[in-house]
Amino acid sequence: MSGRGEGDKKSVAARLVDMARERYVLGVSKDGEPFGAERSRPHLAILLRGGRAGLRADLAARYFTETGAVAGGQALTDATLILEGLAATQAPDKLNLRVADHHGTIYIDTGDPNGQVIKVCDGRWSMAPTAPVRFLRNTKLTGAMPAPSPRGDVTKLWEFVNVAVEDRPVLLAFLVAALVQCDVPHPVLALFGEQGSAKTTSTRSLVELIDPSPAPFRQAPRDADSWAVAASGSWVVALDNLSAIPPWLSDSLCRAATGDAMVKRSLYTDADLAVIKFRRCVIINGIDVGAIRPDLAERLAIVELRRIDPRMRQSEAEMRQRWETALPGIFGGLLDLAASVHHRLETITVEDSPRMADFCRTLAAVDEILSTNGVRRYMSRANQLSEDSLSVDPFIEQLRSRTLEPAVGQSGSDLLMLLTPVNDDWQRPRDWPKNGRDVSGLLRRHAPALRNLGWVIEDDGARNRRNVLLWTIYPPYKDVVAQRASQPSRLSLTQISENANFDRSQQKVLNADAKAGEGRTAAAS
Repeated sequence: MSGRGEGDKKSVAARLVDMARERYVLGVSKDGEPFGAERSRPHLAILLRGGRAGLRADLAARYFTETGAVAGGQALTDATLILEGLAATQAPDKLNLRVADHHGTIYIDTGDPNGQVIKVCDGRWSMAPTAPVRFLRNTKLTGAMPAPSPRGDVTKLWEFVNVAVEDRPVLLAFLVAALVQCDVPHPVLALFGEQGSAKTTSTRSLVELIDPSPAPFRQAPRDADSWAVAASGSWVVALDNLSAIPPWLSDSLCRAATGDAMVKRSLYTDADLAVIKFRRCVIINGIDVGAIRPDLAERLAIVELRRIDPRMRQSEAEMRQRWETALPGIFGGLLDLAASVHHRLETITVEDSPRMADFCRTLAAVDEILSTNGVRRYMSRANQLSEDSLSVDPFIEQLRSRTLEPAVGQSGSDLLMLLTPVNDDWQRPRDWPKNGRDVSGLLRRHAPALRNLGWVIEDDGARNRRNVLLWTIYPPYKDVVAQRASQPSRLSLTQISENANFDRSQQKVLNADAKAGEGRTAAAS
């Protein structure tokens, strides 16, 4: 009897494999995950082991529908292993979430059961039944987009998202970039406002517009592992009502904006590894998230939400009904803008681009189309964030307040000794650096923000006689002028005027001065 049972299991497994090969094109993702795509809809892929929404579960259901019998667990396991082996023989294929680029044409997965996509090219958008790319569809977080109206108006969005006028182009550029740019870094959109400014409602509306999901929000994750799992399933990830951003979450948000990867051991194995890799569009909101680290500040696009007049408030049901009525028109208008931006992106240049250069080009295109000043607003906010991120660290604040003379050839230990107060009533802050290595780490982290404010800060890579990292730090020229003007005995105003070309753009000259200073020091000793 046992032999007959084994034979029945093998035959069931073989039938499951035949059913899968008949219905699906098998493949493997670039992350090594086997998948299947229906032959009638080859642009929609589901993972082989995708849980209740995966290919294995689909096979079990279809087997029961066709035979009236239940496929045993061992038969499903055997069939899955065979299908994994067949999929592994194929060349790796990229699986996209929501947005994909194919030779300059953008395809957007609408998420509807019929598999329709939105095609963006030549400054226009249109609906299409299929696409030459593959979209991952086994995630439960992929919701259906509204049917876009061909005569839409994106300005209707401001009836539901109460954004300051100056910030509107920045918000539109974020939404456009999420729809037409998939392989570039995206900024972290930060919606800040006081209590009563509809932060949660506004965030939900934005998510429903560009990446609708049954779960539009994520709770603040506990650690980097839970963040990676939560963020890997959606193209747009929204964190609601943050009150603080701890260092590990700040680093995770930065990596998600520019491209993140995490390697973990696969479940139920001793050797296999699972790779979670993603680049996402992230939205956060809150009243005040406290100190923001400089690397995250460089990646933020801040939008201010205005407080809603209590006399203008509506019930949730009424607001929801109005939003669902207006959504197709707003989405159609946003697609019109996105298509126009996509068409002219290659011709857009931005002088002195910030860290998020691709986003700044998108914002410049929005400005060009709508006659707005979003780039100026974005850059102004970036400078303000740089200032705020520096003021949080006590050592950097001490550096800025005391270093009004150039520091040439100083090690981290030298700077620590120079900047640590010696008066008896000074209390060492908890995060004050303990040694020269800590100082060098702080300088590297804050150097971009300092440069944005006019400082010149460079290290020599430890290429010196001491074989330690030596720093050259010049304060902003305007601060030097102010300080030296108040001390004319040290440097005449005429000499200061002659040095008016001293600014952060002349780093080669400053580096030469730094080397000369080292030489004079060595000769004197």
